[in-house]
Amino acid sequence: YKDKKKEEKRRSDIIYALPSFINQLLLLLNSGMVLQEAMIYIAVSYKNMDENHYNVFIISYIKIYDDFLKTGESILKGFYRFGKDSRVKELSRVAGIIADSGQRGTELWDRLAAEGENLWAERKRIALEKIRLSKRGMEMVQVAILVAIAVTLGLIFKSEITEFVNDTFGSLNKSRF
Repeated sequence: YKDKKKEEKRRSDIIYALPSFINQLLLLLNSGMVLQEAMIYIAVSYKNMDENHYNVFIISYIKIYDDFLKTGESILKGFYRFGKDSRVKELSRVAGIIADSGQRGTELWDRLAAEGENLWAERKRIALEKIRLSKRGMEMVQVAILVAIAVTLGLIFKSEITEFVNDTFGSLNKSRF
């Protein structure tokens, strides 16, 4: 159970970070950078971030960059391997688009933009689902609090309530209602 929870957190972190990564990449490509340069620029910006903002995606991406610096292997290949090994289909798709562009020169910008829009929509859907679930949880808490208050008041005023009920039904009985 613990491993499943940890894996779901890892997957969630990656899916959460991926749309922002795509937006950064698209902005840099649109400004005239080539793909390899843009990916290096993003890695350097991640390295300069406050470590409190790191997540699984950012840590993994920095590792890809560090491997690139050590071995000279293309950051594109490292990212493709990360996507393939991640077991996160969304990341795998993005890594495939980037690798395909590097090898065949396909229309990267349009494909990444479409994928980014899909990921933003998915991120919004997940956020709305969490809100819906938290509202349901709050409703249950409110019901529990109301029941606890009713029981507590019943225990505190037990004798007064008993006397009131007896008097009311006693007077109804005498009037032969």
